[in-house]
Amino acid sequence: MVPIAHYLFAISFSGYYKKKDWQNWADQRILKQTSVENWLINISLANSIDMLSNALGDLLISERFKVKDRVSSSDAIIGYYYIMYLDGKFSLQDLLLNSGDEVDGGEGASVECEEFYAISNALEQDKLLIGDTNFQRKISALYEPFRKIAQLQKEELERY
Repeated sequence: MVPIAHYLFAISFSGYYKKKDWQNWADQRILKQTSVENWLINISLANSIDMLSNALGDLLISERFKVKDRVSSSDAIIGYYYIMYLDGKFSLQDLLLNSGDEVDGGEGASVECEEFYAISNALEQDKLLIGDTNFQRKISALYEPFRKIAQLQKEELERY
């Protein structure tokens, strides 16, 4: 079983998907079915992240019990943050702070929040770090596993 509700929640909560994106995602699936599940209709009608969360609520709970070895939603959310950073939608400082906040207040990730905050603090103390090749490699090495998780989940969403 693919934890599709978790995937949709992560991509939407991260801000990578906006309201029109999750609504379009649901609408495309609705058009392909002869018998439509209520949660898809509710996603199509969801006007906010809170409404989306409510629409996915029962399915999220069900997936928690049925899907073993599910990747943390926080890992995927951080991956989407990194993709948005690579696309120029986030500054490096925003990427680091949002990642730290997600680990702190989210589901927990495979990296401790202090890792992100320490890099953020180092960057605040030395603005020239941003141009340092070794520093950029460190950022890439830290975030690449998260990006891969997000990318795989996005591909699963598109195939669903």
